[in-house]
Amino acid sequence: MNKTAAAKAPGLHAVRLGIAILFHPADGFEELQKTRNLIAACVIILLTLAVRIVTIYMTSFHMTSLQPENADLNLEIIRFVVPLVSGVIACYLITAIMDGEAHFSQIFTAMSYALIPYVVFSIPLAALSTIMSRGELGLYNSISTIIWAWVALLIFIQLKVLNDYTFKKSVGVMLLTIVAFLIFWGTVGLTFALTNHVLQFVREVIVEARYLLEN
Repeated sequence: MNKTAAAKAPGLHAVRLGIAILFHPADGFEELQKTRNLIAACVIILLTLAVRIVTIYMTSFHMTSLQPENADLNLEIIRFVVPLVSGVIACYLITAIMDGEAHFSQIFTAMSYALIPYVVFSIPLAALSTIMSRGELGLYNSISTIIWAWVALLIFIQLKVLNDYTFKKSVGVMLLTIVAFLIFWGTVGLTFALTNHVLQFVREVIVEARYLLEN
């Protein structure tokens, strides 16, 4: 019995921590700083991916531009996981430079917990969309925006709490993190575009060379 209780304890603690972060984020992130749980973080990420897939198929067709038959689930997963990981890396690098106290694993876990509003409220919103009319699209978008604003607020709070920053410094570090994130993806996009152009040029040269040799 004691072993069973011990096995359940981490899961129960993760749930309680999630609820605390949802409604009392400062206290919740302070607790998370003491008892980081990478397994719980990974579970939340998997839940987020599952919720995203469910909402694609559940959301009413007149409330979204992405229809289920046009959805590429692999691409949706990449669109979520890659920005999350790069965001965690950018946040860690900037906080390390700015005398932050958080470790990489703490930031990763906190970022994962910050997604809880999306996990909790996205499916109910998708279900609600099935009884909403096209004229209520503004209301639907407003609720969706509130959910993501909640996520953004939790990300900001975890940045402040885990690194023991002042509000002013937290704002500055948050902006630097966003800039670093954008620079990273801008560089990736530019590199991809240039590589694509170079490859296209090489193909054209090869085709032209073959044509000249054959004639």
